[in-house]
Amino acid sequence: MPGIIEILAEREGPTGWAFDVQEIRDDGRLVRTSLTMSWQDYDFFCPDGAVPPEQVARAVAEVARELWPEGIPARLDASQPRKKAADADRRIIERVDMRAM
Repeated sequence: MPGIIEILAEREGPTGWAFDVQEIRDDGRLVRTSLTMSWQDYDFFCPDGAVPPEQVARAVAEVARELWPEGIPARLDASQPRKKAADADRRIIERVDMRAM
């Protein structure tokens, strides 16, 4: 079972957001990641704006955790998962859609 993803902080900037993300692994270790997400990626993953950016960032981090089983990179941009797997965008959007319910 995968660990828990937490969003510790959110900062809005001129081109999007920056998030401090922490994964609590099953063995109790804490692994931190700096995640950035542009306005364009947010609009792509959540075109109706129904889900807060923090929840979209969590969906990105969850999919990244699946794509990088050795550990999410210390610096991650929301566009990186699509470079790792062809279905990454679909998987992120499905998670975002579930959060909109």
